[in-house]
Parts: sequence; structure tokens; C-alpha cells
Amino acid sequence: MTPTPTPTTGQTPGVFTPTETLPVEASFKPTAQQTLDYMRYVGPSLIGRVLTDEEETKLNAGAGDAVQPIIESWVKDDGFVEAVKSMLEIRLGSNGKRGNADFNLPGYIVRHVVKNDLPWSQVVTSTSCYDADDKAIACDTGAPYTAGVLTTRGFLAGNEGRFNLGRARAMLLTFMCRDYPAEPELQPYIEKARLKLMFRASNAAEQMVAEVAGGFGNGLACFSCHGQFSNHAQPFVKFDSSGTWISDANGAQSMTGQLGESDRKLMASHFDVPAEAALEKAQWFNVEINNLAEGAAAMTKNPGFQACAVQQLIDLGVGLDLGFDTKVKGLAVMGDFLAEIAESVTTTSPDPTIQELAIATYSDVRVMAATLNGLKR
Repeated sequence: MTPTPTPTTGQTPGVFTPTETLPVEASFKPTAQQTLDYMRYVGPSLIGRVLTDEEETKLNAGAGDAVQPIIESWVKDDGFVEAVKSMLEIRLGSNGKRGNADFNLPGYIVRHVVKNDLPWSQVVTSTSCYDADDKAIACDTGAPYTAGVLTTRGFLAGNEGRFNLGRARAMLLTFMCRDYPAEPELQPYIEKARLKLMFRASNAAEQMVAEVAGGFGNGLACFSCHGQFSNHAQPFVKFDSSGTWISDANGAQSMTGQLGESDRKLMASHFDVPAEAALEKAQWFNVEINNLAEGAAAMTKNPGFQACAVQQLIDLGVGLDLGFDTKVKGLAVMGDFLAEIAESVTTTSPDPTIQELAIATYSDVRVMAATLNGLKR
């Protein structure tokens, strides 16, 4: 069936003119038609609508020079706020209500940050939660500190699991765009002697714990991932499966529960020494921290945090699923493409808003060229 052009703009959804392979480099100069194709494609994802007649006229007249001013207007739109909120809710696995836990709180924090043009870092450093009316409220974990979405029961309960691995992995995937094992330069490995015996093994010959070698996880080489997991999971050790902070949680392995579980619906620590297992102290991204709030703050100061925001924005607006990889797949560019865009913003705005990052991302001609290369007639 032939698609029907929209009455407002005359564009035909899903029909795009570029078929040639365009150079993915900073010297690329898009034509008016190419900018139209690009903006027609990203608009519905970013703001939930097609281009207006006025926007199409500006793009026809100004080609590539017209893109940034339009993007600057789009990031002020309520549709952009909702798009970013929905993106994070999906990444964090948090939405709706379950029992007495409001899984909407993470999304409300994201909405508040974007709507009020606050630094993007505040999604994980905000000292307040927000309700459906965007009014500041106390977060719901009972912890004596706050770390934005990370200290909401919606995030914590939605990602609970043995050894707190689900929570640590969700944090790393969502805000650093990495999975385990990550680059040691980003997250150094812990000293093996600090871990429980099962996690010290780097190969089959080193695995001395029978129940692990018999098939638990990647039992033959636990250290490859848990050497990093351990530090990231430890600040979650006092949060039970419902996301409630328990002051006297000690991280001890339950004698009756499954491997990785503690008592009282808490999770066990990776650390071998009981006194260390009971603490929330750890090392995140080369910074020693005392709790989850300090870990979140350390994360936002790492350049990878802003580069990950760029990666998430590309996935949101362009639909190039980057797979949480270290490079933008399919983009033949020199160096770290994501970091280059992020650095272009943080050079003048060290703690940028998501709007600033979005303007730099969607106005980048390399993103435009890569998007056009992915579109089909």
C-alpha cells in the first residue's frame, strides 16, 4: 500500500530520498533535501510531531545552517521532556505502581530535571524526589542520603537481585553505557584478596568453590566481571529487595537463602571480611566513596557520563541502537565520536543540561550523515 502524505507538510512517512553513501565526517555539507529528510526523521522521536510548514521552509532555505536553530527550539518543547523521561523509564525499568512503591518517581525526577533546564547530572545527584505535580518530596527509601533516581524504590526494587548485581548493572548500562567487563581504565579491578573465594577465580584452574564451578554464573572466570561488579554493588548493600534502606544490614551470606542473598530480603556482599561487607564504602570510577550518593557524584564527574548521555540521545532521536558499545556502530570516524560531541559541550559548560547535549548531538553533521545513510527509499 502506498503511504499517504501528511496534510500539513506533504511529506510521505517512511519514504526518504537519500540512497547514496554519505561521508560521515565533519566536512559533510548536507543539501536542503538531506536536511529535510533528516529532520523529518528525528522530529517525531524527539518531540512527537512532524515538521511544521514554517520549519520546512527554513530548512529548504537554509539547509544545514537551519538545523541547529530548529533543534534549539525543539529542546524547549514539552514533547522533548516526555521523550527523555520515557527513554530513562525504559532504561531503568521503572514505571507505574506496585504495592506501596511508586515506580514513577525515577521518571518524575527526570522530568523535573529536563523541564527546568537543570544539569543532566542531577538525575543521579538530586537531593529531592518529585511527585506527579512536580512538587519536591522526600525520596522513599529511608536512606540518610539521596542520589536522584538511584535512591528511589522504583529503581531499587525494579532491579533487585542476588549480590545486588542487577542494580549495579542497570546503573552502569544506563549512565555509563557500559556492560561488564568494562575497560579497566574506567573501573579498575579490586584486589582479589578482598573478595569471597569464589570471585577470585580468573579461570577454571583457579576456581576452588565447587558450587560455583558447577555452573553458577560464569563460575570458571568470576573475577573478569565481579572484580568490577563488587565495587559497584557494595553501595547497594543496605537496600532490601523492596528498596528500603536497612541501617544494620551487614552483607552476610544467608545460611538458608540462595547464594548471593542475605537475611531479611537483603543481598550479600562480594567482600570477604565481615566488617567491610557491612559498609557502603567502595571505589567507583577511580574515586573512593562512602555511599551511593558519593558514588553517583563521582560518576557524573567522569567524562563517560556525558558521552553516555550523547549515546542515549542518538538512540532516542535517530534510532541507531548502539548496543551500549564503546563506539558508535557503523560510524567510520576518527577517535571516540561520542566523547568528541560531549567534550564540545563540556569545554564551555562543565555540567551541561541534556538540552545542551541534545543540541550538539542532533546538529552534528556526522550524526546527520550516519542517519541519512541508514534511511531507505
